[in-house]
Amino acid sequence: KLLYLGLLNAQEKWTMPIQSWNLTLSQLYIYFEGRLDNVITL
Repeated sequence: KLLYLGLLNAQEKWTMPIQSWNLTLSQLYIYFEGRLDNVITL
């Protein structure tokens, strides 16, 4: 829950795409297996 809320808060301030964001999302998806299914679609 904190990760999701933190991402939402930080997302408002982002103006440029993050390098290797797809790799980061994949790693978060593995680390938080099953918890991000409702939030992130890969």
